Amino acid sequence: KLEKQGCALVMTMSNPGRRNAFYAEMRTRMITAIRESAADNDIRAIILTGADGHFCAGADLQRSTANANAPKTPMTIRENMKQVHHLLRGITQGAKPFIAAVEGDAFGAGLSMTAASDRVFVSKTARFGTAFTKIGIIPDTGLMYTLPQRVGMACAKDIMFIGEPFSGEKAFQIGLADEMVEPGKALEAALAYAQKFADLAPSAIGLTKAALAINPKLRVMASP
Repeated sequence: KLEKQGCALVMTMSNPGRRNAFYAEMRTRMITAIRESAADNDIRAIILTGADGHFCAGADLQRSTANANAPKTPMTIRENMKQVHHLLRGITQGAKPFIAAVEGDAFGAGLSMTAASDRVFVSKTARFGTAFTKIGIIPDTGLMYTLPQRVGMACAKDIMFIGEPFSGEKAFQIGLADEMVEPGKALEAALAYAQKFADLAPSAIGLTKAALAINPKLRVMASP
């Protein structure tokens, strides 16, 4: 669901009955919205949140590809991950500041999108976690890059290796979240923060974000 509020575009993930689990159509709409917002000067920030008291419970494996009834092959899975990467690049390298407003569960892809955001507001009763190693896969949706940047390598390894759920309060303590609020107040706090961008130069914000998104290690490796 997309809605302009003040100078912010609020993107609300909604997958009723599945705690807003991430699926292909949702991902495509988000990519399109991020691209279109880049040309809208009235939008100064993008807020990502979830419907019905939850952020995102991870991937909806029943609807993970564009054609849910088609057999999953290496090529369809690869195409699916390409779309995921397009979305993460939009969050981390897009022209608009990306703000996460997290209530309830944020697992798997939900945790990944939180870690990728420029600013994170979290309810103290939110819950984070991963299950990648429990189902025999490695963390995806950019988590192996974004989570260590937020919480440090040792803490990120513990979260990704063990996958034990933790609270919004702990997320704030370890640096995953920038601000902790009372339950039900994450979106309100994110909207208030987003309005700060109304009086700032959008091109300067976008260029600063793009410069900070460059991995200095890759830059060194690519140099002659």
